[in-house]
Amino acid sequence: MSSLEELYAEIADTPEGPDTLALFDFDGTLIAGYSSIFVLLEQLRRGDISKTAFANTFLSALNHRLGLLDDQGLMEVGASFIAGRSEEEFAELCQAVFEKQLYKRIYPEARALIAAHRAKGHTVAIASSAPRQAIAATAAELQIEHIASSVYLLENGVFNGKVSQPVCWGYGKRSAAEDLAESLQCSLDNAFFYSDSDEDLPLLEVVGCPVAVNPNTGLRQRAEQQDWHCFDFAPRKWRLRELGGTAGVYASLVATYLGGLGVARLQGDRDKGRSFMLNAFTDSVSALTGMKLKVVNEHYLNDSPAGVVIFNHQSTADGFIILKLLKENYAGIGKRAFGRIPLLSDAYEFAGVIPIDRSDSASAINSMAPLVDAIKLEGRSVAIAPEGTRSQSRKPGPFKKGAFHLALDAGANIIPVVIHNSMDVQGKGDKFFHPATVTVEILPPVDTRRWQRDTLDRHIHDVRNLYLEALGYPREKPPRRPRKTASIKSDSTPAKPAKARNDKTA
Repeated sequence: MSSLEELYAEIADTPEGPDTLALFDFDGTLIAGYSSIFVLLEQLRRGDISKTAFANTFLSALNHRLGLLDDQGLMEVGASFIAGRSEEEFAELCQAVFEKQLYKRIYPEARALIAAHRAKGHTVAIASSAPRQAIAATAAELQIEHIASSVYLLENGVFNGKVSQPVCWGYGKRSAAEDLAESLQCSLDNAFFYSDSDEDLPLLEVVGCPVAVNPNTGLRQRAEQQDWHCFDFAPRKWRLRELGGTAGVYASLVATYLGGLGVARLQGDRDKGRSFMLNAFTDSVSALTGMKLKVVNEHYLNDSPAGVVIFNHQSTADGFIILKLLKENYAGIGKRAFGRIPLLSDAYEFAGVIPIDRSDSASAINSMAPLVDAIKLEGRSVAIAPEGTRSQSRKPGPFKKGAFHLALDAGANIIPVVIHNSMDVQGKGDKFFHPATVTVEILPPVDTRRWQRDTLDRHIHDVRNLYLEALGYPREKPPRRPRKTASIKSDSTPAKPAKARNDKTA
């Protein structure tokens, strides 16, 4: 067994530039589990296949394992379930599978390895037996453009239940990788290939740097014989540690709240009680979940006066991260749903969270009014996620206007906090927290004194571009404003006066 640190060192020693190819298997290597199973489960849930057909796929897999069914035959079993469907229908199915299952199963270690290769300017690609449609959303999330995969065949615009020969499996995967490398003007002689299965030995044996990841028994034995890099990623399924840590977080919230109440009553000072609660709670969250923070440019936060702290929203863990950064200087908003849970709602309110109903803009704006006082009179920073809800990607979604209106109302700076990988702790759809180190980057405060409300869309666009750049995405062009066109009305039909509209939205 080798260590990830040794592999990172080897990557760092390779020449810079796109001539080095880093190939990743998909199932069991980039994601925990097997995409084909999740696709079948979604088809079963939708009623697209019967329970009998679902059970027969496992019999087919067993026959394949026993050598009674070849790779082509097994792939055509899966292809048969979408026969007669359009490519758009299958792509929609696979997108749903990504959002429900695959996103939360991406290995943090795989993300880190991809980042290490990108830092050297290497070409990153996926080589998988799964069809391209099942891989596409995960590849987009990981910003991987190049894919070698099996191909489900279309006829007259619909799938015909057949698979192109040879499938991207065993020697077929090796052939597909050779074709991809040639098209990219790369050589397999100095390529990296990451895989979890001895079925990929034909390709592993011809690349310059074979890497066994979460290996099955056959691959582990070969890796030890050949002295290949070999290691296991941390499981993404829940264990007792994750279950206990997740339950402990909410128990700790209540316990530290009660402790904070006691301090407030003993000392006659609510602020001291809140400070006790927030310090104790954020420390306990780190210990219970195994979450560690790597904070870059923390001085921008510590040296700034109270302002509006905005953060990109990937995970439930984001709120705990912001609490840990601000502690007693924290104020914020939360979903109205928090207010429906007895004791938890009291704890959130004591900590400085104001629940709002985002579906009611006027109510949300009124609820946020006390936050202006928190900034101007109490010297506490207000934390808001301008996306409004957790994203299904590292790439931030559209920013709403509430945080930016608040900054103008309070005459405060915007302090951008970029959370790089909190989805490694808990991705959207995952019920449990997992140990991980999260990188948090504080960007220079944004001065809003010269902002005007009629140009607020442009300012918000510029701020979001700061996040895109920090997260490695290209900056986006501002959206075009629709041209105003004169409408022609009948003389007998008077024009209705336009309704006054308040464009503040939380």
